[in-house]
Amino acid sequence: MSEISVYQLVNAISDAAFVCDHTGRIIYCSDHVIPFFGISDKARVIGSSFQSYIAYEFIDEAYFMLSNTVNEGSNKKTGKFPVKKGLTETFYASITFAPIANDHISGNYILVTFREAPVADPEIGLLHKKDVRLSRLVEILSNTTVQSGDRTSKLVSQIGETLGAITCTYSRFEKGELLPYAAWESPFNKGITPQLFGKQIFDYLSDHKETLSLIRKPLLTEFLKSEPSYNEESGVKAILGFTVIKNKVVDGILTAVFPFNYTLSNFDKLFIQTISSVIENESSAGNDNTVSVEPSFRDLIDRFADPIFIISEEGILLEANESALKYYGYEREALIGQNPLLLSAEGKDDSELIRQMLEKTLNGQPQKFEWLVKNKKGEILPTEISLTKSNYKGQETVIAAVRDLTEMKKVVNELLRHNHELVESNLSKDKFFSIFAHDLKNPFQGLLGFIDLLYEDLDELSNDQVKEYLSNVRNASYHTYALLENLLEWSRIQSGKMPFTPTVFDIHDEISSVITVLDNNATQKDIKLINEVDSGIMVEADRNMIRSVIQNIVTNSIKFSNSNGRVVIRGRVPINYTKARNTTEPGDRQWLEISISDNGIGIPEEILPKLFKLNGQYSSAGTANEPGTGLGLVLCHEMVEKNGGRIWAESIPGQGTTFIFTIMLSN
Repeated sequence: MSEISVYQLVNAISDAAFVCDHTGRIIYCSDHVIPFFGISDKARVIGSSFQSYIAYEFIDEAYFMLSNTVNEGSNKKTGKFPVKKGLTETFYASITFAPIANDHISGNYILVTFREAPVADPEIGLLHKKDVRLSRLVEILSNTTVQSGDRTSKLVSQIGETLGAITCTYSRFEKGELLPYAAWESPFNKGITPQLFGKQIFDYLSDHKETLSLIRKPLLTEFLKSEPSYNEESGVKAILGFTVIKNKVVDGILTAVFPFNYTLSNFDKLFIQTISSVIENESSAGNDNTVSVEPSFRDLIDRFADPIFIISEEGILLEANESALKYYGYEREALIGQNPLLLSAEGKDDSELIRQMLEKTLNGQPQKFEWLVKNKKGEILPTEISLTKSNYKGQETVIAAVRDLTEMKKVVNELLRHNHELVESNLSKDKFFSIFAHDLKNPFQGLLGFIDLLYEDLDELSNDQVKEYLSNVRNASYHTYALLENLLEWSRIQSGKMPFTPTVFDIHDEISSVITVLDNNATQKDIKLINEVDSGIMVEADRNMIRSVIQNIVTNSIKFSNSNGRVVIRGRVPINYTKARNTTEPGDRQWLEISISDNGIGIPEEILPKLFKLNGQYSSAGTANEPGTGLGLVLCHEMVEKNGGRIWAESIPGQGTTFIFTIMLSN
């Protein structure tokens, strides 16, 4: 297909269309471009970048799609992006990038067509902007055939195109006067000349002792009035100024003018600072073509906080930035010329897999994946690696950008832990209401039944029958009260409203106090309560909680013991503290192990792990058919752990059960 036939075809289609080179620079456009984008002069389109027509937030993503089309060479790409119409209006368009095969023109050319689309979210996912911008900068700086001044112009253009500005200018001081050195302007520009605002924003930065400033309303209004040649129709909404420092002296200033309320992000700031440092080196070089591009390129990649590598087609490390050297712990000389396998963790040192990923990247399919790497110390680190195709010193290469995931993994694990706790909490709440609905219903049914009988048959009942009914009402009422008390206590613990006040007290006296309260219950079943804990053993815990724990466990022991049984409470200092403590305490703290043993009916082995969990609530009637709530041991677990200890149970069905919990001894 001849050159003229390509252009004739482009102008014949009904869509707005560009013919671009591999960098996105427009070498031809159709007549439909004028009304589609609201451009006043078609001649201004030629030489501009297709990026100038994309809304600011999606410029990098659109460039990424063009790059893929260039690299793959045979497949077209389509995506939806918001595009510009004039200075202020935007609308969605379906954009197609298609490679053009042309025997008469050397180089890769891309046909970019625009067709208005319904307003909708773009179909392309957002990318890491740094990967796209880094690839473009490497391509500019590694091209040794470009003269220094031309390279500066390309860098200035990249700032303007990437940030969506109207104009971008680099002005230098020459003989004490600030003069434009390199300038770029958008095809949407309406009268903003390169020298406009340069002197004003330089004075502003000097007066405020700043190196970078973004001027917007309301300050912008007065700032624009100070420029007599400014035309209000130019549509300026924001002005960015950034000084270029050389040898600790201001050498020049970068100025970008925006047609929208631009907000300077941290990533944009880093992008501008990086290019500024490169321009500083370029200005030092002047127009001498013999000056190596290495200082500028090295300065560029060293400014990235993430590790960056340049890898050859053969899979050899050609370059590494300072962040990579610091992260992996190697000197640059020790890495250059090595295989990336050197930096892969065991199990990830698959040379064939790495070769395949490099091959896909070089074929125009950027790769992004998680990878375990190994530093010089042998430490294994989680990372995310992005591979993009680029050109370095005239050869096709791959840029590998590494992002450390250590902190992110910690955050994810913490979120998973919180999620697990939330699930457990929801299960607990479900169980809580299940207990309320089921366990409260039974005693109330008994209460209502006996009350109805008394109300309806009182005149016909004997005194003994009335006393029997009232005894049942009394028992049901006490059981209901105990259930409510346990539920409310559990609720207070879960909500953090139960006060936790550790004090030092004699554990023997506390156990004796509990035995005094429960002795009547035990006597009714001919059960002996025995306290074998020595007097004078001081512990440090919340006294009320520990009393409640002991009382709950002793009550259970009485409940599940047969007549003429015994409940023995003992104390000992365990040799192994691993099981004793729930939380990390200073190594010099000692723990007391309290055991409460009975010779009752015991607990089935499969039930033991469920005793202290609300969602595994276990309840059964005592040896004298005493009712239970199933919440007592759940409360014991919460209270013991609140005091830093642990609680567990050991049992042999038919022979008895021992409950053990640990409590911290006082220093």
